[in-house]
Amino acid sequence: MNKQTIITALLALITLAGQAQEERTDTVVPKFLINGYFFREMPKLPDAVPSVIRLKDKEGNSLVAIGLNIDLPKSVIRQAIPREQVHNADQFLNGVNMMATMQELTQAKVKADGTFYSPKAGEPFPLFSEKDIDGHIWTNDSVKGRVMVLNLWYSGCGPCRAEMPELSTWKELLPNVMFFSATYHDAELAKKITDKHHFTWTHLVEAEDMMSWIGTEGFPLTIVIDKQGLVRYSVHGTSEVKRAELLAKIKEADAE
Repeated sequence: MNKQTIITALLALITLAGQAQEERTDTVVPKFLINGYFFREMPKLPDAVPSVIRLKDKEGNSLVAIGLNIDLPKSVIRQAIPREQVHNADQFLNGVNMMATMQELTQAKVKADGTFYSPKAGEPFPLFSEKDIDGHIWTNDSVKGRVMVLNLWYSGCGPCRAEMPELSTWKELLPNVMFFSATYHDAELAKKITDKHHFTWTHLVEAEDMMSWIGTEGFPLTIVIDKQGLVRYSVHGTSEVKRAELLAKIKEADAE
C-alpha cells in the first residue's frame, strides 16, 4: 500500500464529519489545508511523511490540515483554491501556525530516544524568572517558604480552558498557596482567554522555556511545589480524578 493510499484511508473517517458542512455561495469551506494551500478534494500527494490534524474556525467549520516534510509539486499547487476565496482562511492558517509553534516549543528538548526533562516529584523545582500579565517578574525567591502550584496551558487546548473555572476555586479555598499558570502566549492574548474563562491565578506569559516540560505528554501540565521548593507532585492531562488528586496533594503540602 503506497503513501497516498495510507493517507486517504487515515482521513476517511475524519473527513466524513465535514461533508455535511454548510455550502456557501460567496466563499468556499475547503476540506483540506496542505502545506499552506487549500483544496476542495484530496490531491495526489508526493511520497512524504505527513502530520495530520483537524482544525475548526470560530463558526464550527472544519478541515483536515496536513503537513508534509517536502514542498508540494507545482502541479498540485495549481489545483489549490485561491486564499481570497476561502472562508475564514486566516483562522485556519493561524491554527496551523499555532500548532507548529507548540510542536517546536514542546519538542525542543525531546531526545532522539523520546525522553525529555519534566519536573519530577522529589526534585528541586528548576530556577525560573518569568513575567506575569502585568509585567511583574517572579522567581524562586518570590515563592520561598510557600506552596506553589503551576499550571501550563495554551489557547488551543480545550481541556485546559475547560478546567480554568474550577481551578480558580482552589485559590479561594487555599489562600496561603501561590497559584500560577504559564503559557507561551503574550499578555494580551493570555488576558483575553483567562478573563473569558474566569481564571483568577497569576498568569505567567511568554514562558517558552517551561513549554519544553510538556514534551510528548500533552497539555495541561500541573505541578505542586512544597514549602522547601521541592516538587511534590506533577501530572499531564486533566480529568475529574486527576484534579481531585492534585487538590489533595496541594492541601497536604499546605498543611505541613
